[in-house]
Amino acid sequence: MKRDILVPVLLSAYALFMTFYFGIDLLKSGHTLRFFLTLFAEIILIVLSYFALRKRDRLRNNRKN
Repeated sequence: MKRDILVPVLLSAYALFMTFYFGIDLLKSGHTLRFFLTLFAEIILIVLSYFALRKRDRLRNNRKN
């Protein structure tokens, strides 16, 4: 599996686990804003890591050719 797919998938799985593990407690205690800000930040970082790794792999492949 390519790295630009594997790393975001693993990060997404980790984010989902952490969201269900800690997020439910945050929502129950009334920290809705903190929950959603953390969730959106995780999503942004996962998307940015995908594009950064994809660009790095393309540059590496161009350098080889």
